[in-house]
Amino acid sequence: MAYFPDLTPYQYTGLDKGTGIPALNIGWLTKSKPYIIGETPAEFKQKLLAFCFFEHTVYNCLGYHTCQFCASPQAPIEVQRGQKVAYLGNGEIRVIGVSAVYAAPTLVYHYVVAHGYKPPDEFIEAVLHGPPPDSDEHKALIGGLVG
Repeated sequence: MAYFPDLTPYQYTGLDKGTGIPALNIGWLTKSKPYIIGETPAEFKQKLLAFCFFEHTVYNCLGYHTCQFCASPQAPIEVQRGQKVAYLGNGEIRVIGVSAVYAAPTLVYHYVVAHGYKPPDEFIEAVLHGPPPDSDEHKALIGGLVG
């Protein structure tokens, strides 16, 4: 998977340019670069996972990326909430913030929960207080990216 520093302009696919909203990278981690470790609220983790279910993701690939930080990498990483299952490592999420849209790989949830990655505060605030992935605003955004 590609590495991009947090809060740098998103350019991975180049497909977000037509939205008119700046997209910023979050959670494009690699083993060769340090990342911030810290606590994040349980509510943040719960809401972040909601973005990672297939119906809310964009740019899904045919294969899966493994986690470079796990001792025994597996793909896909499976996360279950109730009856729903999210398979992490083959797509991207978009989170709408106050002044930007944040672009992250679905593995961002795993990085937070399993490896203590602490995303920038503005991303955490966007997940906590921005439009949820089942909102009309979010559906319009991702519909414009994949349609």
